[in-house]
Amino acid sequence: MSNLLENLNEKQREAVLQTEGPVMAIAGAGSGKTSVLTKRIAYLINGLGIDPESILALTFTNKAAKEMRDRITDTPEYKHHRAPSWVSTFHAMCVRILREHHASLNYRRNFQILDDDDSTQLIKSICKELHIDPKIHKVKDVKRLVQKYKMKRIDLSMYDAGIQVIVERVFERYTDALRRNHLMDFDDLLLLTIQLFETNEVVRSMYERKFQYVMIDEFQDTNNIQYKLVQLLLGENQNLFIVGDEDQSIYKFRGANIKNIRKFQKDYPKHHIVLLEQNYRSTNTILEAANKVIKNNKSRIPKNLFSNKDKGDLITYYKGATSRDEVEYIAMQIHKLVRKGYKYNDFAILYRINAASRAFEDVFLQKHIPYRIYGNTSFFKRKEIKDLTAYLRLLLESDDEVTFERVITSPRRGIGKTTIDKLVQYKQDNNLTMFETLDHASDILGQSACAKLEAFKTQMVKFRKDLDSLPFDKFIDTILKESGYLESLEKDDKKEIRIENLMEFKNMLYENEKIYHEYSREEMLMFLLEEVTLKSEEKNSDVEDGVTMLSLHAAKGLEFRVVFIVNMEMNIFPTSRAIGEGDISEERRLMYVGITRAKEKLYLTNSNVRMTFGDTAITTDSNFINEIGEELIEIKGFSEYTSKPHKEVYKIASKTNSINRKKKANMDNYQENELNKGDKVVHSDFGEGKTIKL
Repeated sequence: MSNLLENLNEKQREAVLQTEGPVMAIAGAGSGKTSVLTKRIAYLINGLGIDPESILALTFTNKAAKEMRDRITDTPEYKHHRAPSWVSTFHAMCVRILREHHASLNYRRNFQILDDDDSTQLIKSICKELHIDPKIHKVKDVKRLVQKYKMKRIDLSMYDAGIQVIVERVFERYTDALRRNHLMDFDDLLLLTIQLFETNEVVRSMYERKFQYVMIDEFQDTNNIQYKLVQLLLGENQNLFIVGDEDQSIYKFRGANIKNIRKFQKDYPKHHIVLLEQNYRSTNTILEAANKVIKNNKSRIPKNLFSNKDKGDLITYYKGATSRDEVEYIAMQIHKLVRKGYKYNDFAILYRINAASRAFEDVFLQKHIPYRIYGNTSFFKRKEIKDLTAYLRLLLESDDEVTFERVITSPRRGIGKTTIDKLVQYKQDNNLTMFETLDHASDILGQSACAKLEAFKTQMVKFRKDLDSLPFDKFIDTILKESGYLESLEKDDKKEIRIENLMEFKNMLYENEKIYHEYSREEMLMFLLEEVTLKSEEKNSDVEDGVTMLSLHAAKGLEFRVVFIVNMEMNIFPTSRAIGEGDISEERRLMYVGITRAKEKLYLTNSNVRMTFGDTAITTDSNFINEIGEELIEIKGFSEYTSKPHKEVYKIASKTNSINRKKKANMDNYQENELNKGDKVVHSDFGEGKTIKL
């Protein structure tokens, strides 16, 4: 077994060899936790002679489970022909148990599992049976509340009586339909396994005896139901090994309970703790920055990441005059590093809100930087963006049937598919435009439908006049508000994200309005829509070598040579919601995750001025930048001044960068004898410079 342990550091070996009793391995980012788990299993089997079928190892994704099984069997010391069969996800384990003991729960052995789409369709049909108005109570909203109610994640008494009744009635019918048809959804797999263990002591005792050693990966991501399930599986058995990191608990919105690590400590007071602090990914400067940020979260098990690698480059902090400067700077840095031998795959852009990708897509397409949107749809293909551009297209081209249908049903106006089909047919038969056809609606439709169509046409005619009379930003606001589109988003579970994307699109139009100012408003809109269409058709998701753009949540588990964490401003990162609630601890954990994705170089960027929701305002630096500390940061100003002339004397804004590493001067307050020729200054628009003449 010496060969099995030789590539492990001291703490990793301790975690592998401490096989008896409850053990908690606090695994910092990049500390080799998967190696610890797999070699621990290999050691139990080959070193201690434990039957592979007596080992249960649980993780959260099928990919992680497969990787673990493969690495176990690839271990040279592993003498068995296959991996332990109980290395799986929580859900896969439950399916296996429920298939074996289906009769105890009055289910058939061949019960079927509903995926998310099937579950939505079933709830949709139930809502229809109960005459629940989908315009008032959207199916996805009802489903979300039913799922939370089922998993005991909400207290219905917090909602008004009408919502309570709807959720309870839908839940009752949904649960009954599943049972009658021998169906289970993903939540049922966990809940019914718990029910099996709680109602059948013989079965529970069998699994307690069977699993002599239980291991759980990413323990900080477990929810209350999963914790309870593990407790039932163990019984009196104390051989529980958990691997987790409080500092990487970022999935509260999915139900993950960071308190489960503390609960483990309370439930197993004699537990053995191992701190895995040696990082194999990043330079020590990057790790020190992560340590400095996360130490500001008070309720955590203290640890300090370190590496045997060099100190590495300082962290670069760049603040642009505008958000466009921020993006241009990043594009320039990528080009520079690619010329030095880096590949585009080595770079990642991490953002807190998905709408941030738009600005990067815009610039990267212009500068021929290949990219991919990881785990998300390209900005220009998102539903709300396509809905809004449909309105704009219809104002320019009244004969577009596809666009007409999208607009008239977004939001819903009580005009259905049958009505639209009749209009299209009449249009084709009489060689009319879609808007001309509306004038003849009474020839083919009833009075109610005609009234709705007339109101729609009146609204679109007004919007066409607004195009010529209103500034672009006000024009977009008018469409979104008066069409009822914004109101229709109120019950959308992605409301905030969709509105952020719409406001970002409005920002884009505002920026480009300056470029096309010499054209008529109609021509200007035509050019802008043409640009959007071309961008939406770019195939960047499958590029072999491209910059990865992704949210901080999606970045967990990944690593890149160079990482840019962007939009580092208060109310963006950390979010205004977290600030308002007075708890930014999870936002800080997101920052920790973002920092520790970087292997060699880390950039933090923001801008002095940003347009948000149509309003331009001076920003405040994210407090996370200040928490890193000036000794780890290299402040960069603007490399070029292309849009404004050089000035011999720079006027410094009263509020500058939060890190005071360079000498700053407020020229309004300085007299000649207070500033000398050659003194370095930092300008809020132009960046770094020096005094040339007094």
